[in-house]
Amino acid sequence: MLKEDIMALQTRIQNRLDAAVAAGDEIGCQFAAFVDGELAVNVCAGWLDAGRTRPVDEQSLFPVFSTGKGIASTAFLRLVERGLLTLDQKVGEIWPEFASHGKEATTVRHILQHRSGVCLRTPYDCIEQIADWDEMCRRVAAAKPVFPPGSATRYQTINYSWLLGELAQRVTGKPFRQVIEAEVLHPVGLRNLFFGVPDGALCRVAPVIRGTDMPAIPEHPPCWDYSLEEIMNNRVIQQACLPGFNCITSAIDLAKHYAALLDSWKAPRVLNPATLRAARTMSLAPNDPKPSSPAAWSTHGLGYAVSDPDEQGVARQFGHGGYGGATGAAWEPGQLSYGFTANLMRSTANHRYEIIDLVKRQCRKS
Repeated sequence: MLKEDIMALQTRIQNRLDAAVAAGDEIGCQFAAFVDGELAVNVCAGWLDAGRTRPVDEQSLFPVFSTGKGIASTAFLRLVERGLLTLDQKVGEIWPEFASHGKEATTVRHILQHRSGVCLRTPYDCIEQIADWDEMCRRVAAAKPVFPPGSATRYQTINYSWLLGELAQRVTGKPFRQVIEAEVLHPVGLRNLFFGVPDGALCRVAPVIRGTDMPAIPEHPPCWDYSLEEIMNNRVIQQACLPGFNCITSAIDLAKHYAALLDSWKAPRVLNPATLRAARTMSLAPNDPKPSSPAAWSTHGLGYAVSDPDEQGVARQFGHGGYGGATGAAWEPGQLSYGFTANLMRSTANHRYEIIDLVKRQCRKS
């Protein structure tokens, strides 16, 4: 992409997000994009807080909820590459307590593909208990699957924290936070991406705010469904490692993570091409509904949300989005990766999709 094209793109996206802040469609947000392994777009707009006292900059940190699943999946796939476990190994061989109540045939692949059937949100007694790793793993291990493992695909929501993380901990003997740091964060140089924010960085974390277009909160909300903002604004949760939903990061680091998976990355790639191709390959479980068309096909590969398949069924786009609108992904045809973060949780915000399409269009022209 030519320098003048990059400058024009930066200006257009900055203006678009500044306008969204002025209109009240955003409070604070970041957007970053890498093209051919280089940072091409770096936009910050608005305010870190609802009182509009602290402007957003590139060091600001935002909770991105399930967007972090993609980073956790990359770290886990590194363990598979090293032979610490295999995709078709039964979970119970690694985590014996899990092999109960109809989950005996569950494999590692089922976990990565969201086909374990352990998809109902695990209950908790108080917010702080969510950070009690051993207790939540005990509850996940005791869960009954909604369907026979492998027979259908259904998003494992917050359970992905413990389903994936406990397997990683048992095969490495290390806390999953250390695994993610060693396998992904340190090799790529992601200094503003956290699964557990250190004390010194807490002042840079944006509180999340529920947007008016989100579903109304009932008088007696069920756990998880209507309390994600309260949960993520809790310091105990912000400083825990709960990789299914509590990643806190900047847009630059989100985009950089996916840049490090593409051919254009200048340093050694985080995953080898064969692993990434397998992770991007799209498939349906026996009881999944058939897609209306190949272009509409969107599901999970091995940990990543994948879409836009080529003629071999390999996704051209892969990554993960999160509650409220954050996203991080790669678009392989353009050697493009991008990240979007925001503190205003929205169910619909067209300008967020528009800026991604704008970058893609520019990549097609270049």
